[in-house]
Parts: sequence; C-alpha cells; structure tokens
Amino acid sequence: MCVRPAAKKINLDPRTKIIIVLCLSTLAVFFNSPVPLIMTLSITLLLLHMFQVNYISLIYKFRRLLPALVVLLIVQSVFTGHGQALIALGDVYILTTGGLSAAGCVLLRMLILFGSAMIIATSNSRDYVLALVQLKIPYEIAFMVLIALRFLPIFLQEAKDTMIAIQLRGVDIQRVPWGKKMKVFTYIFSPLIGNVLIKANQLAISMEARGFRVYPRRTYLRVLKYNLWDYIVTVLSLSLTLVVLTLTIVR
Repeated sequence: MCVRPAAKKINLDPRTKIIIVLCLSTLAVFFNSPVPLIMTLSITLLLLHMFQVNYISLIYKFRRLLPALVVLLIVQSVFTGHGQALIALGDVYILTTGGLSAAGCVLLRMLILFGSAMIIATSNSRDYVLALVQLKIPYEIAFMVLIALRFLPIFLQEAKDTMIAIQLRGVDIQRVPWGKKMKVFTYIFSPLIGNVLIKANQLAISMEARGFRVYPRRTYLRVLKYNLWDYIVTVLSLSLTLVVLTLTIVR
C-alpha cells in the first residue's frame, strides 16, 4: 500500500504575509466591478490553499450574510437605478443589473478581506510583533497590535458566555420583539465591557510588574530573516499590484 506524503506547508516570513494582505486589500477596495474582484478572490483562495487553510468554512459562514445582501441589493437598485431594470413597480426599480453588480462586489470584497485575515492567522501573533519592529515600527504600536489579536478571541468568548447565560434564564433572543431587543443587548454588553476592562486592568498591572518600557531599547532572542521565497513573493506581489493599479487608472 502506497501512502502519499503530506504536502509541505509553505512557511513565509510574517512581513511577507503582511505585504500579501496589503496588496489583496488594496485591490479589493480599488476594484469596482465583479470580474477583477472574482480574479482577486481566486488568488486569495489559491493562497489559502497553499497555506493549508480551510477556506470552505469561510464561504459556509457567509450564509448568515445573505439577508443583509438581499437588503443591500434592493437598496442599491432603488436609490441608484443603474443598469437594466429586472423587477419594477411603476417607476420604482426593485431589482436592476446595477444593483446585482453592486451587491456582488460587496460580497466579493468581504470574502477577500476575510480571506486575507485568515492568511494573517497562519503565523504566531508574537512573530508579527517582531515583524513590525523589524519594519521600524515603534514597539508600542506593534505591542498594541499583539494585544488586539489576543483580546479579540477573549472578547468573542465573553460575548458567547453572556449570550448563553441569558438563554439559560429563559430568554429567547430570536423571539424577542425589536423594541425590547435593544434593551436585552444592553444587558449583554454591560457585563461584556466590564469583563474586558477588568482583563485590561490586570494586563496593565502585569506589564508594570514586569518592567514594561523600563529601557528605551528592547532586545529579542529571535530575529526574522528573509529567505529566497520571501523575496520572490514580495517582489511579485508589489509588482503585480502596481501594474494592475496603473493599468486600471490609465484605462
């Protein structure tokens, strides 16, 4: 029986991944038509596959955004009126080709941005602090990025715990009227913000106890180094992004 060896995971420098994400995000914001956005999304999915990231779950989670996209589609069709009318009530356009294009562009942009965030998640958050510091960004700003990356999962977990606690008390949020739902959300966010502030205070005390910012210059045990693939990917990413943006502006 022949066993196929597992595919080797691509290990790029965190600075290279930051450049890739910046290029993809720039293209996602710059393009206003579905075709180039689809091409950008295809590149994003290819990169996720190369980094061995399960991007199928990303597409699966976007099912929840379908109602919002339908509302956006109707709003774009009614207020812009671009394109050919597909559904109309008198002079009011309910569905147009321009509305379809605008809603599709929003969906594609969100997929690209979330896919880029998944690329960032393929490296340790501490490596990004080293990457930002070696890019001559002040350590305080790099440390703020690390804290944001660390606190986001905690914030989400606190929100889930609060929702479960409210549901255990017999409150079905799905059936609560919209008028009372805002009041329920105040009960959710009050303990949530309180717990986050307590954790932030504990972190500040811990940092002061360890002598944070005692010396003006910090030293590091590890130093990130570019390899050949990092140089190739960085040059290709920046070059292709600049060429595409230049050609789009000229046209």
